[in-house]
Amino acid sequence: MQLHEKLIFLQNLTQTSNRMLALELQVDPSFISRLRTGRRGIPRNRRYIKAMAAYFAKRCTTEYQRQALSEILDIKQALTVKKDQLTEILYCWLCGESDEVGRFAQTFSTLNLEVLNARPNVESHNLNAGGAVYYGNEGKRAAAKAFYQHLLSLDSPGTIYLLTDEDDSWILEDYKFAKDTQDWGIDLAHRGFRFCQITPPASSANQAFDSMSRWLPIYMTGQADVYYYPRLRDNFHRRTLIVVPGQIAMTSSSLAGHRYGNATVLTTDQRLTQSYGGEFYDYLSLCRPMLNLHTGTDKLMQCFLRFTAINGTRIQRVSTLSAETAPPEVKAYYLEHLDPADAKKLKHLYLHEIDFSDNNDFIDIVHLASAIEIRSGNIPTPLSYGGYTLHYTPELYIIHLKNILHLLKTHDNYHCIPLPANEVNEIILMVKDVQSALLIRKSPSLTVFEISQPEIVSLGREYLLQTAERIGSAQANRMKTISQIKELIRELKS
Repeated sequence: MQLHEKLIFLQNLTQTSNRMLALELQVDPSFISRLRTGRRGIPRNRRYIKAMAAYFAKRCTTEYQRQALSEILDIKQALTVKKDQLTEILYCWLCGESDEVGRFAQTFSTLNLEVLNARPNVESHNLNAGGAVYYGNEGKRAAAKAFYQHLLSLDSPGTIYLLTDEDDSWILEDYKFAKDTQDWGIDLAHRGFRFCQITPPASSANQAFDSMSRWLPIYMTGQADVYYYPRLRDNFHRRTLIVVPGQIAMTSSSLAGHRYGNATVLTTDQRLTQSYGGEFYDYLSLCRPMLNLHTGTDKLMQCFLRFTAINGTRIQRVSTLSAETAPPEVKAYYLEHLDPADAKKLKHLYLHEIDFSDNNDFIDIVHLASAIEIRSGNIPTPLSYGGYTLHYTPELYIIHLKNILHLLKTHDNYHCIPLPANEVNEIILMVKDVQSALLIRKSPSLTVFEISQPEIVSLGREYLLQTAERIGSAQANRMKTISQIKELIRELKS
């Protein structure tokens, strides 16, 4: 759906006239009319989209409206209940990031790590020996809180082993609880606890990325190891198991499609928790690493080495011109500027030569800056990150553009896809075949998510392919791209 179609849907759903929406946004009604008719695309000033999202989220209060949003957005209805949460979802949808990969990337890019340090106001409580049984979704939430409180009472941190593939409505139907569980996890990570998680099967893209988004702040602490089971599973029988062997365990089971009435057992019996721990270890032995978080230079280098060693089609979306297409003159410019030794080592690795003779396609979705932006000196070079920012000069940008032209004319397997300015963000996504995906955030410090679960990697690959096809990656557009680059070079020279 295009923006105007989405706008028509939301206005009809909430019985909002152009004048009503214009009054809310403090714009002329003709602005809304142009958006609604498709004569104007997504505004470059995203605050208008944000205001729209907040307005429509505020007006979607009935069961019918929430059901309609659930269907059109392909999300669980529980996610439409809270206004703030729905605002973010509608904002991503209106901006064109309606798919799961786009929403996850948006979450990754906007996550404020500074707000993750506050500790929840929850008192510790040591459970009596033995156990308790809780019923229904409300009971399961109470069990989870008691589990957290018990961990707070322990003398020393341990590893929390966790798997769950049950319906997650017991979490999502209570927005405050969903936020609390995230805060509890972050708090435990800061106290020294580690998480070992076996993710549910990626049977649903929504489920997979919803789960990853909820866990993202915990992953960012660096205290989580994440695995997946590589073979087909019985998706009818569902299980939740959270255990600190020798200390406490929480477990429940259910059948697919049945969300309510299941019992949750919480136990501190030492032998029983050890037994549950052994059950988890047995399952873990059959699993493979799903993702890794990299921040240290040595780990980043190893990560990029693994990625580049994979044979297959490469497709990526970057926020400026790609480092891989930089000619020697540009690379020399990078490296002559003094940076910390670790950063320089990483740059040497990342600026490796791409071999275009192996016949593997390289689809490069890039941002071509305007001549005005380039002359202003505000366009960062590809390897600017954190506190190390280096900007293009017009002369340097021209040299880089000429090399891209050379690659387009000499290598049929290289494809350059200029990304429209209103779709540019700071997140980099690279996918190699269906084997590996790298999600890269440059600021405030360089952070890389390395994802290896094939189903998740495939979703990332499909997201980028659809982006390329939407913009235009056919041979006809190849000539259009060449003309566009030549025109930009002429502007910069004039």
